[in-house]
Amino acid sequence: MKQLIMVADMEGASGIFEQNLSWNWNGGDEWRSFGRDCITSDALAVINAAIDYGIDDILLYDMHWAGDAEFNIILEKLPPVVRVFDVRDRCLDWRRIRGQASQDPFGIITIGQHARFTEKPLLNYCSDDAYFPHTIQSPPIKNLFVNGLHIAEIGTSVLSFQGVPYLANVGCAASMCEALELSDNIVQIPVKDKTKNWTPSAEETYPLIYEGTLNALRQAQIAKSVNLAPPYVFSMELCEGYIFDTSEAISWKGSVGKTRAEWEAPSVEIGLELFHYVRELLQKTICGE
Repeated sequence: MKQLIMVADMEGASGIFEQNLSWNWNGGDEWRSFGRDCITSDALAVINAAIDYGIDDILLYDMHWAGDAEFNIILEKLPPVVRVFDVRDRCLDWRRIRGQASQDPFGIITIGQHARFTEKPLLNYCSDDAYFPHTIQSPPIKNLFVNGLHIAEIGTSVLSFQGVPYLANVGCAASMCEALELSDNIVQIPVKDKTKNWTPSAEETYPLIYEGTLNALRQAQIAKSVNLAPPYVFSMELCEGYIFDTSEAISWKGSVGKTRAEWEAPSVEIGLELFHYVRELLQKTICGE
């Protein structure tokens, strides 16, 4: 059995731009009428290429607007070879997600990806060059690091599948920044590029995604996996206007200051669970404080 892992977001999907940003809003009328079709088209391009290549088991995690039970991808349009991860309301439960996959999947592909938030140009891209850039939630989160690696949604997904070949990234051209830092030989499949004013529709990008995915699968034997050595040290810094509540002692291995927190975990998945505890300490500063 060849198992492919797909992790889907939505801000980086084909056909979704700032002028129609409401297509991203889970539960909204335009999301239901237009946005879902965009990310479903991108997903089907990857899925159909994988089936034609010979993949016989696809596990899909739809992570956009995690915590809401309704899927962004229209599941009724997917072939039977696709299964979705069983997580409550699609929550970011990476230990549960990783535990449902094979120990040695054929590879992982990220789709619908956006760039992380950054104030400095990286690989010729910065936040101004990206569609809807953010690091989990920016503001308030300025950046997130694990063992010195700057990550956002792409990084959390791929690092939760350490040891699995990272095959391709599909999304906003600016999102390739983070993906390439995880593996410098992924197949890059951009579907829009703000720096070039390239704004194709989902119909136009479908064949590009299909061919790019086939290419990624064909060269899977040379794809790299991401492997970090324990212990896993996480750090998170806040954007201006936000602070951590430091009034109570923490019960896990780490420290929390006014605008920066650090914690250590025995696995990436546990470290990401602690991330949610850290995020609960966030509060907006009072004007003039």
